[in-house]
Amino acid sequence: AAAAAAAAAAEPAGDAFADLIAPADVDGFFREVWQREPRVFSLADAAGTSAAGAEWRRPIPRPSWTDCCDMLTYAWGAAPVEVPDGCELLVFQGKQLTHGYDVHGPCAALLNGASCVVNHAEYVWPAFTELCSQLRERLVHVYCNSYVTPPGCQAVPPHADDRDVFVIQLCGCKRWRVWGEAPVKFPYPDEQVGKSGLPIPAQVLNAKPAIECVLRPGDVLYMPRGYVHEAFCTEAASSWHATLAVATHDWSWSKILSGAVAETLDSDPSARWREAVPLGLGTSLGTRLAGGGASVEDALQEVLDFVRQSLKARFLQETGGGADSDAWPYVRPLAVTLGSHVRRASDGEREEALHLLQYAFLRSKGKGKGKGLPRLDGLVVRDEAAAAVHAAFAGLTRRGEALTVAAMGEMVLAAVDCPSFDDLTLLCVARAAVAGGMLVHADADNAPRPQARPPPAPCPRSLPGSGPWGYSAAAAARAER
Repeated sequence: AAAAAAAAAAEPAGDAFADLIAPADVDGFFREVWQREPRVFSLADAAGTSAAGAEWRRPIPRPSWTDCCDMLTYAWGAAPVEVPDGCELLVFQGKQLTHGYDVHGPCAALLNGASCVVNHAEYVWPAFTELCSQLRERLVHVYCNSYVTPPGCQAVPPHADDRDVFVIQLCGCKRWRVWGEAPVKFPYPDEQVGKSGLPIPAQVLNAKPAIECVLRPGDVLYMPRGYVHEAFCTEAASSWHATLAVATHDWSWSKILSGAVAETLDSDPSARWREAVPLGLGTSLGTRLAGGGASVEDALQEVLDFVRQSLKARFLQETGGGADSDAWPYVRPLAVTLGSHVRRASDGEREEALHLLQYAFLRSKGKGKGKGLPRLDGLVVRDEAAAAVHAAFAGLTRRGEALTVAAMGEMVLAAVDCPSFDDLTLLCVARAAVAGGMLVHADADNAPRPQARPPPAPCPRSLPGSGPWGYSAAAAARAER
């Protein structure tokens, strides 16, 4: 505890990166760990207490499963504006990408044992936007991918990445394995083993992992670029984690220098280095330049001399709306929280909800994709949770009155032994059922719509697209009308 307090005191106040890797100190991290070895930074160690009583000391507000579902739903399309370019919701089932939930959405996917990934989640979730903006003070370029996985599931198989990453566990828990030898040191995008058909050498997976641990809320795992890893949920817990990625493949010495050298050569007023190389270069005909003058070796020496004189360290340092009513069916589930009252829908209410969802799909997600009218056949639920979901609907039918979502969960757990029926599963049941017209949000007529989240200041990004934004209650009201 004393060591953790001393390390914390040594860091500047308000240093997001120091809070991310606490209890480690920043200078020691970059000297001993950065791009050298994977490392776990436990919340309990950062707070100097047991895990159960650890104070949240991370540079992001402590999130809830409701926040998780909101983030997924925004990425799905429940937004006053179009989801920005670069942000995309991907669904994986059986470790394979699927489009089977484009209509039903992320909550329905999680209920059926699929995992949800949001690439560039900082474009749609203000807490991630602010975090990435703060971390860029030290890490230059950071973006956030978000992963939500139901109990007993795994999103993707073992693989290595072309970037350094900091994994922060937000809700639930997840087991990780990280192997200690990178099969390709500092890989570029086309060298990532475990992706795009590039196999992982058998000796890597046969070796004992360098790290095998369970991350719990507030724990952080750092992995350098190129290290093979995998993650999966236990049978009794869902998981939500954010991967803060530092695109080091774009910031390698070779990439930065090659770009700087090219710009230096092209900036020569004589345009000498814009000329074509000898057409016979690489053959016996290419030993001399055009006109029988100097040799290629002489020209290369001239290039090196020019670059040496012109390229300085300073040069390297310088390198470096209104809502659419079509979105309303996707927005509506955002109002459902653990405290919301829900009830069984009548036949007429269900028919109306399905009509709106089908229409919205054709008008927005179906544009230009050659998709016909989707079929909406109700919820499909993973086997271990099916009995619990059945008990939820049966209990609501039997009672004939609205219950809070939390009370519905208590009713289910009293009737069925289902350890994996956690708060995320419960929220997914409620939201997917409201979106699909099986349940009605009983508070909707009297309760305010979800409040707008004030967007943080825009931050630089590597991909085009509109800036971060929050939900607009007024826009949603207009959409409903």
